[in-house]
Amino acid sequence: MRPDSFERYTRSVEDLRTLIEQSSASQPEFKLPIWDYVARLVDAQREAGGREVLDRHVAALADIERRHGVDAATAVAVFGVETDYGRAPGRYPVVDATLSRACLNLGSRERKAHFFAALYLLQEGLVRPETFRGSWAGAFGLTQFMPGTFLKNMDDGDGSGDIDIVSSVPDALATTARYLNGLGWVAGMPWGVEVSVPRESASAWNALERDHSCLELSSPEGLCKGVSQWAAAGVRRIDGSALLTADSASVAPWRADTVTALLMPAGIDGPAWLVTRNFQAAWRYNRADAYALSIGLLADRLRGAAPPRTVWPTDDPALSRVEFAELQGLLLRRGHCDVTPDGHDGPRTRGAISAEEIALGWAPSGRAGSKLLSALRAAVSQADPVPPALSPDGPPVRPPDCSSSGGSG
Repeated sequence: MRPDSFERYTRSVEDLRTLIEQSSASQPEFKLPIWDYVARLVDAQREAGGREVLDRHVAALADIERRHGVDAATAVAVFGVETDYGRAPGRYPVVDATLSRACLNLGSRERKAHFFAALYLLQEGLVRPETFRGSWAGAFGLTQFMPGTFLKNMDDGDGSGDIDIVSSVPDALATTARYLNGLGWVAGMPWGVEVSVPRESASAWNALERDHSCLELSSPEGLCKGVSQWAAAGVRRIDGSALLTADSASVAPWRADTVTALLMPAGIDGPAWLVTRNFQAAWRYNRADAYALSIGLLADRLRGAAPPRTVWPTDDPALSRVEFAELQGLLLRRGHCDVTPDGHDGPRTRGAISAEEIALGWAPSGRAGSKLLSALRAAVSQADPVPPALSPDGPPVRPPDCSSSGGSG
């Protein structure tokens, strides 16, 4: 990298360290109940959006699968989870974010590498300064790549000769598939299979977060076992059938010796899956069980599979994005003028929820659940029989006393 590039692209950098520290401490993958996280990322809206992408890019996706071995549904699911198919663009200059993160941990070679990679991308004209914006962590593009990771995996999905993961959906999907392939993705293997587990052994076998890194090994170790070992231990598919059939016992990629781990993100009372190396590849994309599970479940929905059979262990079910936007609209009508009914969570929405919970005599949690939605529906219906016009994709409808207010969720 040329010295003048450093001077040119860092001359007006904004210090984002406070934002990064706050955002890092409140990542939804680790803060939200798993059923809330999945409900917002694997809903009817995201499924419909994914089917549109599948229909629009049939040829490109077929070529991507041929070259990298990653099926279309999985690549599109990453696109949906990361940026809602491009509806959630990056807000922060990538150079600002990567430099700020590097300054927060001067001993991290990885963070420094991403910062210098960002400068290199600008210097070589591989990205445009005006669109080189991303997350608070510095990830950019339709499928959210850190600069250094993009440089190692960039792939031309539309055959244009240029690689633009900010504007070209095929380029973003191709780069994503190439990256997943490098993380160990196995063509044709399921990411996971929903199972029933003997209750007396379940807790001891549950492999959460880094516990399932043994999936990257070629033979069972730690909490990972071969499929035949799980079958011998009494684990069955959720429909009661055997894990192995006459065909699957000998035909790749789901064989008797396939290394798998048991994942029960809500504990022994919730859904359980035997997950494979492909789940581990998705996990490494963002290093969170909730994230990788959402990728797998959304991809299943895009293939036409049914939702998981086992329900989440909660008496206050999660809200879809449409329901969440409705809840925000009800909060707005209750006088919380800084809430926007856009279907996106945020500190203003959580503060308003806590206030309403206190008013109802509940312990304040800031969580949006079905119980609160029902309570606010009833309260607003009694006060004003005219329902608000709500749409997570449309402009917010504000009551008269909030007409001059606004803000992000």
